[in-house]
Amino acid sequence: MTTPYLIRVSSQKGGVGKTTIAVNLAVALQKDGYKVLLVDGDTVNPSVGFNLGLEDVNIGLKELVTGKAQLVKVRVVHLPSGVHVIPGVLTQKEYMPTETMLKRLREAISKTDYSFVIIDTMPGYTIEHIGAYYNEALLVSTPEMASVANVIRLATWFDREHLKHTLVLNKVKGKRYELHEKEIEEMYEGKIATKLPDDETVPISIEEHIPAYIYNKRAPFSKAMRDLARFYGARSEATSEVEKR
Repeated sequence: MTTPYLIRVSSQKGGVGKTTIAVNLAVALQKDGYKVLLVDGDTVNPSVGFNLGLEDVNIGLKELVTGKAQLVKVRVVHLPSGVHVIPGVLTQKEYMPTETMLKRLREAISKTDYSFVIIDTMPGYTIEHIGAYYNEALLVSTPEMASVANVIRLATWFDREHLKHTLVLNKVKGKRYELHEKEIEEMYEGKIATKLPDDETVPISIEEHIPAYIYNKRAPFSKAMRDLARFYGARSEATSEVEKR
């Protein structure tokens, strides 16, 4: 059985396109032939279901991590893409994930044959020892100084927790006020995996509840997302080879 590769899609603040990237990365990987589970782990403002047109679902992650339902009861299939989804459900009372909840999620996922599990999380971080629950974090930033500085603080915390991370830039416009790629890489002390352009296809696709990767596969955003999916495909396969040795 394949060991699922768990990616925590993270940002230090909202508004950078974290959920959009989580959704479209899941779809792009599925279209590349991988079996993918997408989890809405934002317990404060879950929006994966909105992006996929699954707003009517009334059971999801909370029921799984609190032990009230098994994984098979809370996942749904997004038919246009084939991605399996554990949606978040808006509740009157917000709840914050605990280590016990993450352990329960990891345990449930470990018994599946997914190639990738993409988890869209709330901005920032709340759990200690987070490196034990994910293979890596995908850090999302826009190319402005405030956003980059925030995400680098998050990267520093992940380093302390021994959680590998990768940086992507979103909403890149190519304007003079944006930080240059080399400046960002010097601050981050690592390479940027992908630059995702500011593309009007994205807000249109969100309004239509259709992932941009499906809405217009030829759009600049979709082409960049395809590159990111292939980046992760190569990384997970390399990890699998190491695990076999």
